[in-house]
Amino acid sequence: MPSPKPRAHTTLGLEVWAVGTYEEITALRAQLGTAGRLVEVGDPHVLAGADMGRYRQYIRTQIPTSEGPR
Repeated sequence: MPSPKPRAHTTLGLEVWAVGTYEEITALRAQLGTAGRLVEVGDPHVLAGADMGRYRQYIRTQIPTSEGPR
């Protein structure tokens, strides 16, 4: 039987394609991990051409909202 009152979402799903130096992406992962939970982290891909020296990485997180517990 459905609940008479809809429940508020307690987390925010966030998908990110990060592009930057390896150090920048590592720092971003650490910040997202502190803010919530890393659900999926893809392998970093080395970029070429004009973006040589930079990486691209997929990151999916669950971050608690102000309404929900962490």
